[in-house]
Amino acid sequence: MSHPWRGWCLLRPGLMLYGGTVGRNEPHAHHAVQLIVAAEPFTMAGAHGERLTTRAAVVPPGARHAVVAGARQALLVHLDPRSSPGRALLARLGTPAEPFAWPPPAARPAGPAQRPAAAHPGQVPAGPGEARPLVFRPPSAGHARFAEAAAALRAVEDWTGHHTAAGLPPHPAVEAAIEVIPTLLERGPVRLRAVADAVHLSPSRLAHLFSAHVGIPLRPYVRWSRMQRAIGLVAEGRTLTAAAHSAGFTDGPHFTRVFRDTFGTTPSELSAAIDWVP
Repeated sequence: MSHPWRGWCLLRPGLMLYGGTVGRNEPHAHHAVQLIVAAEPFTMAGAHGERLTTRAAVVPPGARHAVVAGARQALLVHLDPRSSPGRALLARLGTPAEPFAWPPPAARPAGPAQRPAAAHPGQVPAGPGEARPLVFRPPSAGHARFAEAAAALRAVEDWTGHHTAAGLPPHPAVEAAIEVIPTLLERGPVRLRAVADAVHLSPSRLAHLFSAHVGIPLRPYVRWSRMQRAIGLVAEGRTLTAAAHSAGFTDGPHFTRVFRDTFGTTPSELSAAIDWVP
């Protein structure tokens, strides 16, 4: 079974959430822990020919894998393994010897009565648990995909077992850092000291606050932001070279290589099939 990629995507610090049709992709690996949940079976392949046909799978960080048979209704989630939801999913997964595994021991249904219910009508199954407050910043309420994306975020939190926010009120310096990073990205590589200077803190103090309040260190946050900026520019019609330079990559081929190695497809192929949710 093979389908073309077609759907929507939401990017947040430590999170890339795709909803829609999952198609085939090339063997690849990424630093993220990946969760795929679908309304119908799909097939994953590992680096040494291992295969798994399932409706849900977890791929640990660094495991080389590919989708060889896709699904029409699915959620595909990349979580930074150092983020709170990423750590929670890895804790539930344990340390599998295989390149992918499902279900994690803590989420294994005991019987038919405990099978997960649907996240929302016609969509993928949600994990065990009840609706809780969102950990990630919700999508824009004015976007056509708002309700779908918000429900998908809650489904992700159920599957990861991560149901509580950090418990810390937003820190003004962290909020200011998040606001200034896009401007710094336009000028080139983003350094911790430059961000710290912009918000009038020492680099060590900002690094501590950023990890505590955002859930991941500043460097992976910037990496996600660079990828988000570059892909957004490609989606707007900019050339790969222009988008890559604007996001801090060396050139178009560098950006394409990093993207393909991370997601198993090229940025131009994927951006043409995606509705980006703010």
